[in-house]
This record gives sequence, C-alpha cells and structure tokens, in this order.
Amino acid sequence: MKLKQTLERAALGHRLLHSSVERGAARDLVRDFQVGSIYHGFRVSKIRDIPDFDLTAVQLSHEATGADYLHIAKNDSNNVFTVGFQTTPHDSTGVPHILEHTTLCGSKKFPVRDPFFKMLNRSMSTFMNALTGSDLTMYPFSTENPTDFDNLFSVYMDAVFHPLLRKLDFKQEGWRLEHEVPTDTSTPIVFKGVVYNEMKGVFSDVNNVYLTRLQQAMYPKTTYGHVSGGDPVNITDLTYEQLLAFHQKHYHPSNAKFVTYGNLPLMERLAAVDSIIAPFGRIEREPITDVEPFSAPKRVSATCSPDAMGNPEKQCKLSISYLTNDGTDHFETFAVRMLANLLTDGPSSPMYRSLIETNIGTDYAASTGYDRTAKMTNFSVGLQGISKADFQLVEEKVKQVFLEAAQNGFESSRVESAIHQLELGIRHRRGNFGMGLSQSVVQTWIHGGDPTDALDVTSFITRLRTELKTPGFFEKRVEKYFLNNPHQVIFTMEPSADYSAAVENEEQERLRKKVAALTNVEKEEIERDGVKLMEIQETKEDPSCLPTLTLADVPVKGKTYPVVIEENSGFPLYSRETATNGITYVTVTKSLEGINEELLKFLPVYSSALTALGTKVTPSVPDLDDRIRLTTSGISSSPSIQTASSNIKSHTASVSFGTSFIDPLNTHKAFSLLSEVIQGTGESFSAEMRERLRTVVAGMAANGMNSLADSGHRYAIGLCAADLTPAASIKQTLGGLQSVVFLNKLHEMGDVGVEEAFQKIQQITRFILEGGSASKGMLISSKNTLNENKANVSSLVSELGWLNKKPLNTSPTKDFIGMFSNTFVPLPFTVNYTGRAYLGVPYTHRDSPALQILAELMTSHFLHREVREKGGAYGGFSNYNNIDGVFSMASYRDPVGAGKRTLDAYNRGALWGAEITKHLGERELNEAKLSILSSLDTPISASQEGMTLYGTGLTDQVRQARREMILEASLEKVQEAAQQYIASQPFSQAVLGPVSEGLESEGWKLIEMQK
Repeated sequence: MKLKQTLERAALGHRLLHSSVERGAARDLVRDFQVGSIYHGFRVSKIRDIPDFDLTAVQLSHEATGADYLHIAKNDSNNVFTVGFQTTPHDSTGVPHILEHTTLCGSKKFPVRDPFFKMLNRSMSTFMNALTGSDLTMYPFSTENPTDFDNLFSVYMDAVFHPLLRKLDFKQEGWRLEHEVPTDTSTPIVFKGVVYNEMKGVFSDVNNVYLTRLQQAMYPKTTYGHVSGGDPVNITDLTYEQLLAFHQKHYHPSNAKFVTYGNLPLMERLAAVDSIIAPFGRIEREPITDVEPFSAPKRVSATCSPDAMGNPEKQCKLSISYLTNDGTDHFETFAVRMLANLLTDGPSSPMYRSLIETNIGTDYAASTGYDRTAKMTNFSVGLQGISKADFQLVEEKVKQVFLEAAQNGFESSRVESAIHQLELGIRHRRGNFGMGLSQSVVQTWIHGGDPTDALDVTSFITRLRTELKTPGFFEKRVEKYFLNNPHQVIFTMEPSADYSAAVENEEQERLRKKVAALTNVEKEEIERDGVKLMEIQETKEDPSCLPTLTLADVPVKGKTYPVVIEENSGFPLYSRETATNGITYVTVTKSLEGINEELLKFLPVYSSALTALGTKVTPSVPDLDDRIRLTTSGISSSPSIQTASSNIKSHTASVSFGTSFIDPLNTHKAFSLLSEVIQGTGESFSAEMRERLRTVVAGMAANGMNSLADSGHRYAIGLCAADLTPAASIKQTLGGLQSVVFLNKLHEMGDVGVEEAFQKIQQITRFILEGGSASKGMLISSKNTLNENKANVSSLVSELGWLNKKPLNTSPTKDFIGMFSNTFVPLPFTVNYTGRAYLGVPYTHRDSPALQILAELMTSHFLHREVREKGGAYGGFSNYNNIDGVFSMASYRDPVGAGKRTLDAYNRGALWGAEITKHLGERELNEAKLSILSSLDTPISASQEGMTLYGTGLTDQVRQARREMILEASLEKVQEAAQQYIASQPFSQAVLGPVSEGLESEGWKLIEMQK
C-alpha cells in the first residue's frame, strides 16, 4: 500500500472520530472564566478547547504562592483531584517514598493513624492512592459523590500541607532498629520498617534490579541516578531530620501542581484551595538538572540471583539504551514513541524478527521500549534469557536493524497500523479516563512541559500525517537518536550463585556496624520506642474526626447495564447498546465441556500462540499481524473457569475470543479476521512455526518466573484455594504456580516440548471447531451499527459451525476431593508472600454477604495492624471471593519470619472474627458496607458494560438481591459466619519465600522451584 493511501485511510478514521463527539458541553462548564482575570487568588493564563475529547482546559497560577492549577472541564460526574509535587532526591535513601508513607500517618485536622486507609471505608471513592515516581509524588482521588469529594479533598490537603510527621511514624513506615521481640531485650536488634521491607521485595525482583541499575547508569549525577523508592542498602542512612527538611522544601504550594477534572464547580474548588495555600507565601523551585550527554557509549554490568528454573547457560540479559528527546517537546515525544512502536511492537516489527524470532533469548529485556520517566527520555532494546557468548551477536543485530531502518524506512502498512492503534486507543471510552489523564498531565507538567499540549493528542496525529508526506521523517530520527548518538549504555546482567548470600551478608554487616555503634542512650531509646510503638499500634483510635459518608448516601439500587439476549439456532447472543465512540466490541465463547483434561494445561499456550503461528489463509505471521493491527485492536483468547452461583462444587469451563474495531470502517474485515484466526493454522508443522512456538513457550516460561516476585501473594492464595474447590483447582492449572512449573518444564524439553505443544494446540482447535459443546456471544455497540453487527456475529458462528449445539450446563465435579495442606515454596527472595484459604459458600447463599463484610473488617481492623504495622509487611489483607466461595488471608512482601509470625496472626484473626462483636460496633460495620458498595459502583469502561452477566451469569436481579443482603447484614450475622466458616474450620496455607523460613522441616509439603 502506498503511503498516500495510508494517510487517506487514516484521515477517514480521524474524521469519524470528530463526528462522533458531542460538542460544547465542556466549554459551558467554565463559561464564566476569562483569560487574565483573577478568581480566588488564581489568575487564568490560558483557556483551551480539546474538541476530540470534548474537554476545555483552564490553566491558572496562584498569585501569592506561584502554585500551578489546571482544570480539565468535561461533562463527567467521576470527578478527579490530584496534587503533585516535584520530589527530586539527591541520594538513594528513599526519602520521597518514606515521606509519602509518613505523610499518610495523620495530620493537624485529622490526627489519627493512617487516615487514608481509614477513608477507604468512609468514602465512595472510585480511586484513592498516593504515588511516588523518580522525580515526583502525587496524591490523586476520584469520586462521583460531591460530598465525598469535599471530604477527601479536606483529608488530602491537610495530609500534604499539615502532616504530623511524628518520629515514631517515620520509624514504623521508613526504617528502625528494634528488638526482634520489642518487649524482650534479650532478642537481637534487627532492621524493621514498612518501606524498608517493601524495597527489599522490590529488589528481590530481577527485572526491577535491572531497570533500576540501568536508569542509574543512563542518568549519572542527576536525580534519576538515585533510587527514589529507596535502595535497602541506603535506606538505613536516612534520618528523621532529613525527612522533615525534605517535606519543608518540596511539599510547598510553590512546588505544587493541582489538577482537577470533571463537571465539578471550578470556582468553588479554587476558593477551597486558596484558603489553604495562601498563608504559605512563595519559595523558589528547584530545577531538574538534565544529564550531561556522553561523549562515547558506556558499558555497565551487574549481577543478579539465578532464575530458579531457567536454563543455567541462558540467564543473562543485555540491552542497549539511548538518550532521546526532551520530554517537554510533546510532538517529538509522540514521534519517538511511534518510532519505538514501529521498531519493536509485534511479530512484524524488525526488532522482533531479528531478536525474538531467532530465539537468541526468551523475550525482550524488561527495559525494551520508550521511557518517559525522566525529563530527557530514552529508548532501550535488548534481550533476556541469553547466553553470555551471544552478547556481541545481540549488539550486532540491533545495530543492523537501525541501519536498515535508516536506509529503507518502514513499510507503509506498518505506519498505517501504528496510526490505527493510536486512533483506537483515543476512542476507547474508559471508566477511569479522567484519572489517567490527570496523572499523565502532572508528570509532563513537572518536567516543564505545557499541560494543555499534552491533552491534544489528535493534533499530533494530524501533524504526523502532514510531516510524513516529506520523505525521511522516521529515517532521520533513527540516525539522530540511535546511529549517531554517543549517549548509549550497553547494559549487561549475569546471574551469580553468590548473589543472594552477598545481599544477606551485606545487610548483616550493615546491621552489625550500626548496632556496634549504638550508645547506651540510643539502646534505651530503641527499647523505649519499640514498646511505645507497640502500644500505639494496639491502641484503638477514635476516627470520628474524619469526615464520612453514611449508608444513606448510597443508593439502594445498584448500577445496571441492560443486555438483550436473543437465541438463534441454539446460539445465545447477548447485546448491549451504549455510547462507544464508534467502536464495536465482540466476544464469542466456546464451552470446553467434554474436552480431554490433558489439554487444559495447554490452554494458556494455545491462547498465547493464537496469532503467533499464522493461519490457513495467512500463514505469514508478519502479514497476519499487519492485517490485525490495521483492522482491529488485536485478537485475543483466554480460557475461563466459572463457578456456579448456587453451588461452589459446580463450574463451567470455556474459552473466549475477543476483538474490537472502528465501526463501520473495519467491520467486515474484523469479523473475517476473527473467523480466520479461530479456525487456526495448517496441519503441517514447518521449521518456521517450530521456532515461533518455541519463542512463545520460552516467553511464557520466563514471564511466569518473573511474576513470582511481584505477585507472590496471588500465587500463594491460588495454591491454597486449589485444595478447596474444583474451579480453583483448574485455575491453578491454567494460571497458578502449577502452570509456571509446567511451562518451565515444557520449555526445558526443547524440540520435544514444542512438538507436543503444537499437537495439543491442533487438538484444542479441532475441539473448538468440531466439538458438540455449546457457545455464546457478546456484542457491545452503538445504536447505529448494532443490528448489522448482530447479523455479522450470526454469520461468524455459522461459519465456525457453532450453531445447533447442546446448551451450556453446570454440573458437580464428581471426582474432586477437597483437602487441606501446608505448602512451602522456597525461592531466592529476601521477603515472603503468605496465604491461607477457607471454604465458604456460593454467591447466592444467605451467608455470602456476611463473609464478604468479615473480610473487609478483618483487613481494616486486624490484619492491617498485625501484619503491616506490627509485622512490617508491605500489605496484609483478607478477601472473600464471592464467586468461587473462598475466604483468604494474605501478606505481601513480608519480612523474614513470616512463616511463623504472620501465620500466627491468621490464627488470631480467625478467633478475632469469631468474637467480632466484642471489638467492633455499628460504625465499623457500616463503613465496611460502604467500602464494598463503593467497589460495586465504580464506573466501568464501555467494553465492560454487560460483561458481568455474560461472564458469570449473574442477573441484575441476583446482584441486587445480594446488594440488599449486604445492606441488611448485622454484626451478629458476621460473627456467626466467622464462627461457622472460619474459626471452627480447617484451612490450607502456603508460603513463598526464602529457604531460611525452614518450613519443610516442620512437615510442610515442598514445591521445589530450584534445579
């Protein structure tokens, strides 16, 4: 396809985008504001319409303090508030991160421990958090309730501008020296602290270590050369006085960026902000120093812990990173991001062909892609899972790709597909649109960019189309940023068998030195503070100073998204008519009833390889990838296990296929492609297909191992739940630790494993096309195209042979026998992830709401205190999966000793729940209900409307009945549920963590991940 055709086609999509947007509503929300005028101390500097999103941006500056304010007006009731600060560290003690934690430990107006956490149960917020980045800290929230907005605003503003910053809070959240048992001075003094243990967990993740050390190498002698989250080696150097000084310097209105979004009254919000910040006056802002460009490329190496199950000969990583453009130039940032996508994204990209398809490594290095974290951006490309002997080969291949791109540019179809993907991304109507927009604006604004330019993405597409008419647009940038750029870092990482021991020895030596240097006075302070902190943690606070909504503010009737169900020849089609901004979403699902059980564990491979092996019609994977990207948002597949709402021993298994596309521009091509992909590839297994499937398996195996350090608590809960219900047992096969082990073994089998995988994929495809099991479909579309797309779905399933099949039924799994076990998974981590699971009741059971309330109360009033505040874990919580009927407790990034300490907390938590009426009252019960209902009422994206009914079978009536049972539940009912299903019942539990936990010696079942 010629480039001219590419631009004309893209322009058509652009015109469609314009025509689908209602105009003028946003401007009406701020019609009283004029450029140059002052309102409540804020002078308006700019008003700008962004018509493609129906936004109007009002940019202001506070006269007294210099604080910046941006309001993004849109007719959206999910209003957003964010205050962000430039928090540029000058060392790796983690002061911005620890300050973020300590700021949330109480303020002048709200002097209670952890008011943010308490507000989760007193609010209907759709988002609440605090975030620390490399050079900024932001505090965002969103809510649809105006009273709630005022409440959260008052808590957030007092927290950042008037925090208590007590020394004991610093010690609890940051780091401290404390006796292992605070009340027993005969026990050894150890390091403790929430952030300290959190960052030990972060540095247990090899990919996080890789990314951190690479950034430090790319930006020496700048703020980005330090670890803003904190390096455990340096965290213990931070003093309380340094924390206070950092707050005074950085948490000042002169250093603040305020962003609000939605249909809120701007005048009222300006008055509220001005009343709080006006007394502060003005201070100078600290500029962000750019890195001094290198005169020649640098080579940097680092070591890491070995992959527990990977090939010991192929565990190295290498990437080449290039300093690119100033991130405040929004169009250049847009252009370089497009270039990065063209180079690396998808099977038809040149880097993928050169690095991934050749199976030199298992997958791209974690750093691969375009990174806008720093003010000066960077692009990185590389591989993980490679041999050290291939370092030079990888470098040569990367350079060759750049040389060819500079000489030949990119095929017009790839450029068009990249533009098409951007247009699709812009069109998607997301439930959290304002929150994502606000956070992105704060980042670019802190770097010095124009925040309103950052909003006008479609103008960049228009400019790109214009500039692409001149030859060499991307070619010149390849030469500038990659071929002729001396600011490069060739970063390598190799496993070391001694790595974990070295990390542990360093910590022990650092601890020894600090303890040896203690004076008697300091030892007495450690003893005194340890006991005092324990007493504070045990003290029951009165949170009545915090504002709150009540259940009267919560609608009794939940949100609904009506769906029409029509049946054609045994095929039920669910359809939802809604505003989609011109996008249609299609899902078709095939029951797996009757499938050979041996095939279940191969379903994730089948889904991952769905478009990676070509099709009968389009055997060329690059060609198929281009067609998919030119027409759709992508075509995906995912297996699903759904527990019956009335019987947790019954379930259905299915596999779904989904896509979305701009309608009507790509309708027929999208349905044709979906059919083609589902019908699978040819029967012959060519050498090219073998290598592609090898790539898929290798990537899945590597990603599974990499995910353990970040999601260990989920794997722990999954292991426990698999003992209890047949659905959870199958989920373990599809995506739990069992799947990680299986994929690694499959990868180790080499050609034999790849051959077996291909045969199983073929068998799964035949079952999907020829099996007699039922199917169904879901269509989410706009009014104008709904009927046409219903006909298209009917044609699709007829072509697939899915009509006139038997109905989908759930039935009890006869051969499943529940059991209870203790499982230990030793891993090369410095922290633990623990889980425990109890068998509950079905979704429709009268006790199910009480168990969900119990989980909420146990998290807020017991486990948060016992596991996080006392135990030092980053997180401790309970959860009730009301679909699967499993009640769980878990900890995240839990310090050494969790195998006994945290599991004992779970024992006490079960007893606490059985006597909950002694500990809590009506206020706490209502707060728990408020939190649960808030999560149910969170705005959702257009693509998810009606999907709860489609995916779970839960009708609006069934969900409403449960909602009313939640509202009616008493604390006595919650206590009875705790006594019946938790305190008096057996359980399964699991720990993933360091070998030093030693649980295998206590008779625990061992899952050995190490070779």
